[in-house]
Amino acid sequence: MNQKVNRKPLYFPISMANFVRWVRLFPYWFLLFTIGFGWFILSPLVGSIISAFHSSLAPVVLLISLYGYTMVALGLLAGWLSARFTVRSSLIVAAILSVIGLVGRSISPDYSILFIMQTIAAVAYPMAVAPVGSISESISRERAHTITGISIGILFLGMAVGSFSGGILLGEIKLTGTFWLTAILAVIALVVVIPGTRNYPVDYKGRSLRGVFKAGVIKNWYVGLVIASVSVMFGGIAAEVLSHFRAYDTTYAYYGGLLGGLTFLGSALGAIILPPLFEKYRFLKKGIIITSFLAFVSVFSLSYFLSFLPILWILLISFFSFGFFGNAYWSMAMTSTTNYVDDPAKAGFSTSMFSVATNIGVALVPVFIGPLFITIAPFAVGLIVSLEFVGFLLSPALKLKPPAGVGYV
Repeated sequence: MNQKVNRKPLYFPISMANFVRWVRLFPYWFLLFTIGFGWFILSPLVGSIISAFHSSLAPVVLLISLYGYTMVALGLLAGWLSARFTVRSSLIVAAILSVIGLVGRSISPDYSILFIMQTIAAVAYPMAVAPVGSISESISRERAHTITGISIGILFLGMAVGSFSGGILLGEIKLTGTFWLTAILAVIALVVVIPGTRNYPVDYKGRSLRGVFKAGVIKNWYVGLVIASVSVMFGGIAAEVLSHFRAYDTTYAYYGGLLGGLTFLGSALGAIILPPLFEKYRFLKKGIIITSFLAFVSVFSLSYFLSFLPILWILLISFFSFGFFGNAYWSMAMTSTTNYVDDPAKAGFSTSMFSVATNIGVALVPVFIGPLFITIAPFAVGLIVSLEFVGFLLSPALKLKPPAGVGYV
């Protein structure tokens, strides 16, 4: 007698039948890591760059901000190019630009050339991140949150490694050697990406982007804008706020950098760990609500204790927790935007629009709200907590696709 057996679905990484499919993502992930590493390794090098290029603080900080500005300026174009041509072409262009910019950065004789080369390297960021929605949807529609989460997490992991290691590398191989290390990694990424993306999907090449915008996606943009801008803001103002407390007279710079690095590390781990877990156990809706709430709680703790009672161990936990839960929420909000479109090409453009909205917030919120934590801290804390609370309230409304058939791959 034949008896029907209900088999449990296999999940990554134990599904050997789909192992090759996931291996195809490794070149993309390595490219994202090198971009993040080359970007935020500048953070602990600011003082040395000022000395080496006879510059001042503002122009050097601008070198770091260029990545966000290029996403605002070119994010939609990058998404359109990846949709109208192929994902592979977008990634190869990103890898080439990263090599040109980072090699040029290593041999720049003055600040003007350094600025130009850094701008070229920064353009690789939107070109690489723009197709993430298309890649996620085409590799595995049922595991789109997993792929997007790991991809964004690896970008942040590169940022965290760069932030943590920059000072160590500066002491060992000096500024020029540190620049050259980022350039060498970029060259390796290019060598890996060219053959490694050969089998990336092309069946949606050149499709129309008509109807890609839906009004409902604006709530996703708000979530992305608030999470990213607040994360960058606190990473940028932590040292300055701590400097106003006597207990941190001589250590504010060190602990400010440590807190910022912990945010990036938490962001990487949160995006890599939580979306795959929620997707694996079909817990996405509740997972989004839980992470949004914990991100809100973390921001409340972070902003209050940083502004009024800077107890170090609480700050360390709060900065890491906001990165961990906040970026997991950010990643799932980004993937949710692909649920408003009907094919992988449009999915890439949809995540590009999300990234542009996010980086508009990064460009504005730290500049206008960050200084308020020095001048009128109670108002600043109330404002940031309110913005994050709205983000939590929106979490149940983020659109999710129902599972397609039996078994995730």
